[in-house]
This record gives sequence, C-alpha cells and structure tokens, in this order.
Amino acid sequence: MASAGHQGFNLVAQLNNIHVEDLQYVEQDLCFYELVSLGFLLFGDDRTNAEFALQKLLILSNTHKTGGCGGADLLSKYISVNPRNWRAQLVEALAIIGARRVLRKLGFDWNELHQHYLPHIGELSLHIHPLLKALYRVCERLKPAQAGQLVLRVNEQRKGSDDHLRFYDFAYLEIFLLDWISRRIIILGDRVANGADVDVLLEFFKFNDMDALKTLLIETIVNNAEKGGMRNTTADQISTDNKAAASGSQQIYKPVKESATSTSIRSCDLTISDRYEVRRERAGILLIINQLEFFRETDPSLKQYLPNKPLSPRDGSNMDKERLKEVFTQFGYRPQVFENLTHIEMMHRIRETVKLSFQFDSLIVCILSHGIDGSVYGSNSIPVEIVEIEHIITGDMLLGKPKLLIIQACQKDESPINERRKLYMDPHRFGDLVKAMSTVPGYSAMRHTIEGTWFIQELCDAVQRFGDKRHIGDILIAVNRKVSERRGNKNEVMMPISSYTLRKFFYLPSRSN
Repeated sequence: MASAGHQGFNLVAQLNNIHVEDLQYVEQDLCFYELVSLGFLLFGDDRTNAEFALQKLLILSNTHKTGGCGGADLLSKYISVNPRNWRAQLVEALAIIGARRVLRKLGFDWNELHQHYLPHIGELSLHIHPLLKALYRVCERLKPAQAGQLVLRVNEQRKGSDDHLRFYDFAYLEIFLLDWISRRIIILGDRVANGADVDVLLEFFKFNDMDALKTLLIETIVNNAEKGGMRNTTADQISTDNKAAASGSQQIYKPVKESATSTSIRSCDLTISDRYEVRRERAGILLIINQLEFFRETDPSLKQYLPNKPLSPRDGSNMDKERLKEVFTQFGYRPQVFENLTHIEMMHRIRETVKLSFQFDSLIVCILSHGIDGSVYGSNSIPVEIVEIEHIITGDMLLGKPKLLIIQACQKDESPINERRKLYMDPHRFGDLVKAMSTVPGYSAMRHTIEGTWFIQELCDAVQRFGDKRHIGDILIAVNRKVSERRGNKNEVMMPISSYTLRKFFYLPSRSN
C-alpha cells in the first residue's frame, strides 16, 4: 500500500492533469441531481455566485429529463470566479457527492480520494466551505416530505414577503438553500464559519426532534471556529445545555454491548405481527428496466469496459416484462417500464424512481439484462456494478422501508473490471433490502426466446400464488427449488441466489379482487 506522502504526490499530479476542456464532459456525465449538489457546493459560499447558480439550475430543472445535463456551463463559470484553486475544490466536491464514475474517468482512485477528503464526515472539509458540506449532508438525510416542511416553515417565518422561490420540488433542497444564502436567510460566515447564522435550520431541527442534524451543524460551526481561533456568533449563542444535548445526541451512534440474556429475549420476540406496513393503495413503484437491444459504446475512455464480444439481443425478455407487470399490479404496485437504457440512463432512472418512492411504503426494482460477475449491462454494453445500484436504493430517502431488487442477468466472470470499491458508510443504511438474482456468481442464466427466463417466470408464479400469504424470503426459497429442478434441452441447470437484510417480515399487500 502506498504511503500517505506518496498518495498525496499522486493526487497533486492528477489534479494538475485536469484541463478546462475536460469540464464539458464532466457536466455531460452528471445527472441533474448531481449537478444541483455540485453547483451548491461550489457556488454556495458567495451570495452573488449562489444567485447565479440558482438561476442556472432553475432553468435547467425544466430540461433535465434526459440522462445528462451538458450545456449548463456551471463549471466554466466556476473557473472564472475561482481561477487559482478550482481543481482541488472541484475534485473534493465530486468526492462529497460520490460521483465515482466521473472521478474515475478523470483518472482518480476512489480509495485515495476517500482517505484524503473524508467525504463521509460531514463537519470536516479541506477546500469546500465546511458548512456547505454539512448542509449537503442535511439534504441527503432529509426526505422530500421533511424538506417540504422546512421550506414551508421558512416561508411562514417571512410572512409579508412575497419573494419566496417559485420552485416546488423538495427533493432538491440545495436549490432552496442557494436561494436562502443569496437572500441572507442563512449566512455561512467566513472560511472557518465565523459569523455564521443558520438559526432558522437549528430551530426547525430542534422543533422536529432531529437532534443528529442539529448536532451536525453545531459541531461544524464550533469545531471550525476553534480551528480558526475566532469567536463565532452562532456558536456563542449556543447555550451550555444545548452543547451538552448535542453531545448527548451523538451517543445513539455508539455501540452498546448487551448481555446474552437480553439478546436472546430480542431474538425470540419476533412474531408474525412484526411486518413492514405495506398498504395496497401505497404499495409502491415497480420499476422495470428491460434491456432488449445492445450497441457498443463509442466513447474511447470507456472502451476498456466493453465486453470482448458484442452483446446479442435478449429475445423473450418482453415476456418477463409483461409477466412482472401482470403479477405485481395485482398487489397495488405501479409499473414504470423503461427499455434499452445506457449505463448512465439506467442509474439516472433508478435515482429518480427512488426520489419518487418517498411517498410509498416499498419499492421493487427489476433489471432484465445481460450481465457479468457483479454487474449488469447498459444498452451501450457498459456494465454497472450491482453494488452501486444497491447504494442508490438503500439511501436515506427509503430508510426503514422494504426494497426488493430483482436481477435477471448472467453472472459469468468475464469482466474487464477487476476493481471492487468498498463503501465507507453506516452499514445500517443497507438494511431492509432483498436482493434476488437469477444465478449464483460465475454462471449463466437460462432464457427461453419465446417463454422468457426461468427465474422471472418461476418468481412470478410463486408471487402469484403466495404473494400476500407468505414472507418474501419463503417465496424466494420456493423459487430456488423450482428453478433448480428444471433442465434445459442440453441438460443445462441453474441455481438462483438471494440475500436480504430485512428487519421485519415482508409480505406484499392484499391483492385486488
């Protein structure tokens, strides 16, 4: 493993390799939500710049339905306002928002960036204003409904003023924060948060018992003010009791050892009544990504990720798509079907579906495609790692809600990608997820060109029969048994695999009459 000094040298050298011409491609590779977050982190520390970014993003919000957001020219503008240090700030901002694919295309190693910038620690930053990073973490943790309550609260406090933002998509809270910064409703202060005023946020978090978010902002202000050796107006106003409460709220993150007795009591306490609440009228979205036709990506920078041979059409996949729709709509799920999506479009569509799912009780994502060990292919023959899909589905927006990820794809080990990235985050966020895959790693999945795939058809049969009567784990066991008993024309066999981090029983809601 390289030493810290050697890593730093590599990082500086790689920063210097970023050219102005690269920026247009960076913007093209970012989805709208990523561009919103990036614009917030780069422009939010100055009122005038925040207003510029705000107007650009508002215009772009009407045209972001496609996968990329090229043409915004935010980064070109950023160089003009920050000609000396734009590279380091850009890379840190990209690390904070987790734009790993963009960073990889720029030549960076994620593990090295993670150790250098510590993007997972909200109150610490190197080049980005520390409060902007903390506020970005707030945006990540608040559900759209909670963000909407915050916006309404701020507007109520400014009664008599008709200048509040005419934008109503609360999933993009950073846009509202840019507006509040430009109108000095919140003040970030200088580089060490001296003079910061975020009381309107602290009051909301306190009123709604969001101690963790309140603590994050308080600790960011206090810690950075101490580093700068200066007093801070907001920090000075925090009472000793508030500081003690903030410190106390952090105790919930510390592991507590339990006795063997208490552990056994809890393990025996699980009964059939401990179910996720999944109501038919709010069951959720059934997202189906059906990859039928494939082409080979022409971008030279992605050539290394292409399979050795062109990917063939997936005849019979429409049968799987129709069967999934037919079965799960009986339980109240709302199908959304997308076909032949590139790797970028696929990730964008999953992210957008997750954002829409905050209002529902659960989420089902089905990906029907070719695949290799640990990945599924976009229509442009570029693989997407399944762990990245899990990362999106298990975000804070659906925390505590059951998610079912169904992967119908081969998993043969033919990948040109030998990098496997570790996710540095709280493992609890991966809770409440069921992952059902058509085959164990290293093997092909069987697909009939007319009748569909073995796995999806058996899964639909089992859900049709037991969906609201049996726990999803039991249903998947039945699917494993049925698929393993099948034989192909040449005596082919197949073994699905499933895993889950459920904390309750997951039953589908009662089906329609």
